[in-house]
Amino acid sequence: MSWLKACGISMAFLMAGPSGAHEYWIEPLDFTVATNARMMAFLKVGSDFKGSTFPYIPPQFQSFTITHDGKTADYIGQVGDSPALQVTEPEAGLNILAYHSKPNRLSYRDPALLEKYLKAEGLDRVLEAHRAAGLPEVGITEDYTRNAKALVQVGDYSGGVDQALGLPFELVVQGSPYAPDTDQVRLQLLWQGKPMPDYPINVFTKGREITQTRVQTDAEGFVDVTFPDTGIMMMNSVHIARTPEGETPFYESFWASMTFGR
Repeated sequence: MSWLKACGISMAFLMAGPSGAHEYWIEPLDFTVATNARMMAFLKVGSDFKGSTFPYIPPQFQSFTITHDGKTADYIGQVGDSPALQVTEPEAGLNILAYHSKPNRLSYRDPALLEKYLKAEGLDRVLEAHRAAGLPEVGITEDYTRNAKALVQVGDYSGGVDQALGLPFELVVQGSPYAPDTDQVRLQLLWQGKPMPDYPINVFTKGREITQTRVQTDAEGFVDVTFPDTGIMMMNSVHIARTPEGETPFYESFWASMTFGR
């Protein structure tokens, strides 16, 4: 525990999950970076763009990568770094930052928690199926894994595009939000590389005010969102499913997020 204390991290924070903090996202200091500037980004956990920062701690993630021009490389930082990502000489063009956490476990002890959590993510049908089956809402566990992405444009736009990176649950921008005259962005939601049709995504926009809306993917897993002239956008979606009967945990969930801004 000494290295955690040295970084100012508590186990309670590391285990923060759906019960107290919803979204987990990558928030660059700047989404558009000059070619001679540093590219830096925080890992954040919370709600409505408010929350705590999460430092660079390799034991907490399965992968932390930067993809540029179709090539993906592991990001290697220093334990305890905050911002978690700090690149002195980033590659010009679109940089795709991706973070795949290791699973963490949540125990349901509050009878109101499951309902609050599932409704907040637009997963009422999961709650209805849970109750229709007569399943308990306390005394069960959930393993949750974070799949966060962010898009950073270094230098002038030169045609780079987002791409699927093979994360279990993943949001993929079609093209780039930094292409000229872009006021609407199309995304696709993928589960195990396949489109997720008719599925909810929470959309957060941070400008002068913070707004939240919910959109639903179409039959091919696509959805269009309006990209404001200034501000930050975050899309968040949760995939949750029962594990085989009698196994622990009771549920397994994957949380996908995507951020970009200007």
